[in-house]
Amino acid sequence: MTGPRSREAMDDPFSQVDGNAGAVRKYFWKKGLKNIFVGKMVCFPDCAFGRKGMSIDFLWLRGCGKGLSAMVLESLEDQIEKFREDQKLLGKTRMISWKELEEEEIIRLCDELTPRFDPDLYRSLLRLNLEESDRRRKEGLAILKGLDSNRRIMIQGPPGSGKSTYAVDLIRRLTCDNAKTGLYICWNELLAAEMNQKLTDPELGIPPDRINVRLYFDMASELGKLSGERSLIPSREVVKKGELRQCVKGAVSKAGRRPDKEKYDFVVVDEAQDIFDKGIDFMLKALLKGNNPIENGSWFIFYDDSQDYPDGSDLTHYIRTRDMFSSYAATYNLTSSLRVNTGHGIDEFVQDAASGILNIKKDYGEDVSISGWRSPEEAVKLIKSALVREKGLGGVKNENCIVLFTADLLREGSELLSAIRQDEGFDLLAPGNYTIISGKARYTTMLKAKGLERDVVILVSSPLSDRRNQFQVFIGASRAKAKVWLLTEVTK
Repeated sequence: MTGPRSREAMDDPFSQVDGNAGAVRKYFWKKGLKNIFVGKMVCFPDCAFGRKGMSIDFLWLRGCGKGLSAMVLESLEDQIEKFREDQKLLGKTRMISWKELEEEEIIRLCDELTPRFDPDLYRSLLRLNLEESDRRRKEGLAILKGLDSNRRIMIQGPPGSGKSTYAVDLIRRLTCDNAKTGLYICWNELLAAEMNQKLTDPELGIPPDRINVRLYFDMASELGKLSGERSLIPSREVVKKGELRQCVKGAVSKAGRRPDKEKYDFVVVDEAQDIFDKGIDFMLKALLKGNNPIENGSWFIFYDDSQDYPDGSDLTHYIRTRDMFSSYAATYNLTSSLRVNTGHGIDEFVQDAASGILNIKKDYGEDVSISGWRSPEEAVKLIKSALVREKGLGGVKNENCIVLFTADLLREGSELLSAIRQDEGFDLLAPGNYTIISGKARYTTMLKAKGLERDVVILVSSPLSDRRNQFQVFIGASRAKAKVWLLTEVTK
């Protein structure tokens, strides 16, 4: 252990003991047991190794020359003395009154520290949530299959309502049973990676040449290049200015009827709230076979108005495009999430975040845990602690956990981003590594996680006084199937 270590930082026992000591102090404070000093000790009872170069005074191991009990007492005295010295430097010694605990106080402390957490119960609640969620999903899919006879369908529904599940089933039916060729489009690159993974699953049996998964921006860029005009090739700056719709319109008018442009029997547009105002009505005319494809073609649109980012932009094109599509399609509104949780839990948390009234002091049940952080280092420790609890006690696989940040925390120059990058236990989730199973904690922004879902979602946000952050928390929390952790920055 004195040389380079390959183990993940989240498995570092010294980080764990810091977090545990802090948790015990907070627990005592809530119980009215104030000014209790909590020491820490890391023990390796079955290990012996050299401590050369290590100055940790709360590490005990077999062969260190001292008994564990004696070492604990000695280390505790040293830690108390160091604490006193630190308090003197801060000028706080007069605020602390040191005393020996009386028997009654010791009994109360022991009672408060008696374990009340049942790991088996914790795991059973997670399993209950996931099993019931799967059952509801199957029931919802059976209902939606009643729409199969329609060639044009629009389905609106909240996160977790079964839209993506039905989209996969729809694509399988059209490609395998009807031998159709199709295109799946979305805006989010991680959602594209997720759907590509699902649709290439051998168990579905979809021939690889029957379905294509593409990003809307990439399709717009290809059309722009085919048009022969550089001004019609979109850039990220064009998207920011809200001018992508005009690019697509111009490119379709020049390249949409070219014989070398591939066309499809059907098109599925997922998370369409991100695309309604970006020219999808023009795009479908260039992608679908036949005449008058909007009126006569085969297309399927899945969306959720509540997930359209509230940036104050003009919604005219958004509303007109959405309503135009609905006039040519069978429409169906899903009203509730198929995910389940104990008590009011995640559902109420998501609804409050969507309404901008999220209250970090509110009890949202066993499925939502909320903590505050004041420094990047504290945030990282809280993330690790949550992952250790869910993977260790909850039995959740690493690939079923995800860490999501508000966008500002992952911008270049962010202190928290720097701390995350320096930690070997974290790995940025990207299309290139999406299908690779890793022991590291995968992370991205809440907005980039649209359309994804995981058993456990850990949300890390800047202050929630900003309404935009609450919207992002709404998007992030709605990715969770069983458990949400909210770690929010708090101001002094």
